[in-house]
Amino acid sequence: MLHITHKIDSEKGTSYHRNFTEWVKYMQKNDLLACPSITDPKGNRKIAAHKQPDPDMYLRVVCKDKKGIVLRGAKLHQTGAVFSHEKLVLPSTTHRLGDEDYAVACAVPGNAEGIIHISVRQSQDDRRKESVEIDLGNIRYGVHECIAIFEDVFVPWERVFMCGEVEYVDEVVNLFGASHRPTTGGCKAGWADVLI
Repeated sequence: MLHITHKIDSEKGTSYHRNFTEWVKYMQKNDLLACPSITDPKGNRKIAAHKQPDPDMYLRVVCKDKKGIVLRGAKLHQTGAVFSHEKLVLPSTTHRLGDEDYAVACAVPGNAEGIIHISVRQSQDDRRKESVEIDLGNIRYGVHECIAIFEDVFVPWERVFMCGEVEYVDEVVNLFGASHRPTTGGCKAGWADVLI
């Protein structure tokens, strides 16, 4: 987001870059952990976010005022979210004109009013069917991810890093993918060994 916020500020005169760098400093100073909040439920993937029968299939901005924005929707596959202090909310897919309410990036405290965490196992995780105690501390709930429901969550402007700039979303998604794939790729070799 560092590159994107600087680019948006340079081209649009926003203050997203300062907002983002101040948030990073806050996280570092207080030794806090952030969880990326990226994957939207998406609904019907053949149609744009703003044309979905249920508008909350993608996290979106439902209200803006001089103090900040209000978010509604959900983010899926939140590994470690219940242990994280903050959520770094990013768009998960390309957005086009008409999807401005869905082109949002911001930081939200994990315990913000209106956020509900629904704890679930990862889709490929069938360890609960096994009798081996592999999750230290609690075999039933040891390793999990969650669905984060946003029910009208307020975010002040100083924690907003993008709001409505659909023309920059592709770059956010591509940069995230370029950094995420190498980090998870190393895990897949070990996962494949277990399958063999």
